[in-house]
Amino acid sequence: MRFEEIRRRASHTLVDLHPDGAGEAVTAWDRQPLSHEDFPVPELILFALTRLRNLKPFGPEEKLRWGVTACFRNMEFSVSLEKFGLRLYVPKGTSSETRKALIKCLQTASKLAESYLRDIAQQQIEIANVTIENRYHHFESAYRFFRDKAREAYDRPSPEPVVLQRDEDGIPTGWTHAPWTPQIEGGYLAGAMLDAYFSWLEHVLVLVLPFTDFNPSNGQLLRFVGATWDEKWRTVFDLSADNEAKETYDLLKHIKESVRNPISHGGFGKKGTSFFFHVEHIGALPALLTKHGRSLEFMITRVPNKTYKDLCQQLDLCDVFLQNSKVWAGLRYAEAGLDIVFSNDFRELYHKARATHDALEEFIRWQSYMMDTHTNMDY
Repeated sequence: MRFEEIRRRASHTLVDLHPDGAGEAVTAWDRQPLSHEDFPVPELILFALTRLRNLKPFGPEEKLRWGVTACFRNMEFSVSLEKFGLRLYVPKGTSSETRKALIKCLQTASKLAESYLRDIAQQQIEIANVTIENRYHHFESAYRFFRDKAREAYDRPSPEPVVLQRDEDGIPTGWTHAPWTPQIEGGYLAGAMLDAYFSWLEHVLVLVLPFTDFNPSNGQLLRFVGATWDEKWRTVFDLSADNEAKETYDLLKHIKESVRNPISHGGFGKKGTSFFFHVEHIGALPALLTKHGRSLEFMITRVPNKTYKDLCQQLDLCDVFLQNSKVWAGLRYAEAGLDIVFSNDFRELYHKARATHDALEEFIRWQSYMMDTHTNMDY
């Protein structure tokens, strides 16, 4: 939808909204919170009122990001985004019917803005003029949580047998025993640990991109985000020139195919490796034959204690590689919890910051200060 068209629609649909100064003077105000459910993206109001109705905004101010004062019919009002949410200011004594009508008008304004910005969103995404929310610590904390819980489970002693029945002399004649419970629960948690780690890895490989020479425009960022973890890895690292990257890739691929994939894909390995093939007069044999590795522990859980310990060592090696690789600066920036901006000007800043450790830390301090200022609205 063209901008001129949406402006014409707004002039008719939002005819009750006028510049301030046309209503009666207000001496006392009521402040009313507007719910997140009704206005999940407050900036849509700002766009509608300022760009579609030519109303003048104010702010930022202390604990206030933006505000707009206008008239609804003959009544002056203000709407503002403050530290603790979206707020509507109306004259004291305003009837509930008028308040509801004004809120409904603001909702209509938001919908008009959204109908126009939906196409803009796709255009901006295509050229990578976007910010990606940093969820590094969400995935990393999940990985650490499951890793620690798995270790605790494996180390837990087996439960004692529970007697279900005794004879006349008190001698147990029936009982139940689950000696492998710690190993089974440890395997469940280790599987969740691997899921969390690969989720973290895929997320991090996106966050570090602006610190590399990757060009995210022309839809490349969108395609990268939708790629598999190994495609992401091979895009970020040149496996033909970086032996350590190739070794780490092979290690991760082995973990993925031998442990995580069978857990994550219904217990099935690739190319029928989890099947049992039929041999006449003999029986059903495992497809991998003696390579099947069906130890007693493996029959109880897909991730025995020894496998878990090996996995932890291998994942730690992957972490060390990333910290010392070409993406060290992007990884450190992501670890700082800062959102990642893919616009051209920010990518230039990232490239300058990656020059030295001191330059990067100074850049992180400045960006952290700016983020705190914006979050707390300490303008």
